[in-house]
Amino acid sequence: MASEGGERKPECLLFDLDGTLYLDSDGYVGHCRARAGEYLAKKLGMTKEEAEEKRKLALKTSNQTVKGLRALGYEIDDVEFVTYMRDGVEKFLKPNEKLSEFLSSLPAKKYIFTNTREVEAEKALKCLGIREHFLQVYGADFMGDMCKPEIAAFNKVIDDIGVKADTCVMFEDSIKNVVAAKSMGMKTVFVRGRDPEQGLQEDKDSGKTVKVIDCACDCLTIENLKEGASFLW
Repeated sequence: MASEGGERKPECLLFDLDGTLYLDSDGYVGHCRARAGEYLAKKLGMTKEEAEEKRKLALKTSNQTVKGLRALGYEIDDVEFVTYMRDGVEKFLKPNEKLSEFLSSLPAKKYIFTNTREVEAEKALKCLGIREHFLQVYGADFMGDMCKPEIAAFNKVIDDIGVKADTCVMFEDSIKNVVAAKSMGMKTVFVRGRDPEQGLQEDKDSGKTVKVIDCACDCLTIENLKEGASFLW
């Protein structure tokens, strides 16, 4: 279906979770990373500083901490680790009416596509008061050994939904994931943040990667996107 301007409307909207539907400024991202460091220090006998260094390297290596740790040679119980890391979400994330209003205004079908486990994503969505807007949550359990920004992970999700990449829009705060989505033909909405481990900081050649961003905003609201991402409506 085409929009009023003649441009085809998207059929499928894929939303990342951390740093996209809630910002790093909410404190939850920092909380999770601190607890991840605590877990690694206890389980692997590291100092606090060593654990933090390994956590950062793991995220940088694979864009998902568990997968990155395994790539570095550490055997981690993913369920135990992620449960410990993400405990306490209700202390940080609260209902967001403007975000809910934005999601309600979008006519296309909406899905969560996150590198964390589905059960933890569900908790966060409920705290934000927006679970009802999404048809399904795709996360680490569904993807198995894959994760964003691997093209195979994107294909597994859109194949399950039953859509083509060029009918999708990806909402992301990770430039690596934006680049991957764009390479498949998706439109992209980039949520800018101040997270030193995500965003444009992930890519040294950010001048070029900016070209893969169809629209950028500081947070997801109708006001922020109505003009720059009119293709959504």
